[in-house]
Amino acid sequence: MAWQGFDGRAFLTQAEHQTYLRRPPVRFARRGKSGDGSVCEVCGLPSTEDNPTQVSHLIPFMVGVQVYGFTPDYLDTDANLKWAHRTTCNKSLELSSEEIESLVAQLRVQEDVDGPSETL
Repeated sequence: MAWQGFDGRAFLTQAEHQTYLRRPPVRFARRGKSGDGSVCEVCGLPSTEDNPTQVSHLIPFMVGVQVYGFTPDYLDTDANLKWAHRTTCNKSLELSSEEIESLVAQLRVQEDVDGPSETL
């Protein structure tokens, strides 16, 4: 069967979530991020050989899928990805649990406005 995607949904259905709890999805972060990574989006300094930039998740990928029920597609969008220095900026970019829960609430409100949903 061909890949059907998540139809632009931010959240997994209960069945999808249960599947991903048993077998975590594969990440393709670079595919979803624009730009070339020459400048860190956290500190504004250029990438260096000693401290290169990498694609980093605001919502950590596995936490987003397993704890909050986000779709892998949503987690790999520009909205959740930033270029950050590997050793100095990456961890500071991650959202706290409270910040993630606030974002979840905002997205749920938007989902309700857009129509009924069977997501988590």
